Amino acid sequence: MRLIVNGKEICLDREMSIVEFLHSRGIVEAMVAVEHNLSWTRREEWPNITLKENDRVEVIQIMAGG
Repeated sequence: MRLIVNGKEICLDREMSIVEFLHSRGIVEAMVAVEHNLSWTRREEWPNITLKENDRVEVIQIMAGG
């Protein structure tokens, strides 16, 4: 399955939720925001959103500053 993640094409073996995708990449959920097909998503929706062929995902890391 082909996705565009942060502007780069990646391939996955199967469809998966946003949460599963983040875990598969070692990304801590609490530290990111996710846009799916040009719409920002709420963290509580991530387990219910299934990534499919040709979806576009932007994963933005949240950084604390000082």
